[in-house]
Amino acid sequence: MRELNLDPIRSVERAIQILNCFSFEKPVLSIDEIMEKTKLAKTTTYRLLWTMERNNVIQYDQMTNKYRLGTKALEYGGIVLENLDIRREAEPYLLHLHEVTGHSVILAQPQGETIQYLLRFDSDEGLQPNNFVGRRRILHNGALGIVLLAYMEEEFVQNLLERWPLEPLTPKTLTDHKKFLLRLREIRKNGHYIDEDETFFGYTAISAPIFSDKNKVIASIGISGPSFKTEGENRAYLIQLITKAASDISVRMGQTSR
Repeated sequence: MRELNLDPIRSVERAIQILNCFSFEKPVLSIDEIMEKTKLAKTTTYRLLWTMERNNVIQYDQMTNKYRLGTKALEYGGIVLENLDIRREAEPYLLHLHEVTGHSVILAQPQGETIQYLLRFDSDEGLQPNNFVGRRRILHNGALGIVLLAYMEEEFVQNLLERWPLEPLTPKTLTDHKKFLLRLREIRKNGHYIDEDETFFGYTAISAPIFSDKNKVIASIGISGPSFKTEGENRAYLIQLITKAASDISVRMGQTSR
């Protein structure tokens, strides 16, 4: 993001504050909930909501007196998705992985201290964690973010762990910071990461990094399914498939050597 010697427009920032209140977990909000999250006065909040409603950015439900994101927000999201080069270049490789393995396949991109899911092909295996396209998670939450951390500066990782300590998502989740840093070094050595029952119990994910023309990690892809389907010889096969796909996508993004 650029740094300019300009003061931002306050009303625009307040409108963005309101939009940021909505999430996959909380897609519908009352005006009181929005006021609590933004700390804005009721008159200000109402006027901003009404302005966005008039422009289809916000939708108001008269039956429930609650708000949700409008169709214009969906249009904006579609424009962003269609113009993400990494998404366009990765899509055929992810589709191939999905068709060959039958497992779920996901593309994610780092966004500061989080990752955001850009593309997903779902399996019909029944067990489907909530990895919606557009969703964000802290980088150390799941295989797709952890494999990215392995290629980031250790100072950044240390600061992340201080701000967002590791949490036991399952009984198998690694929560020791020193062991976690050692794990990142091992991931960097191997070129991939296996999350077995650590984020979702009974579920295994295998991830690999994608690099740019400057050999900077810019995204990751992951393949996931029930743990009993990703063991033994099949696991070695899945690792081979996903690391090859990640390497091919990296070449498409301009990488020439490692």
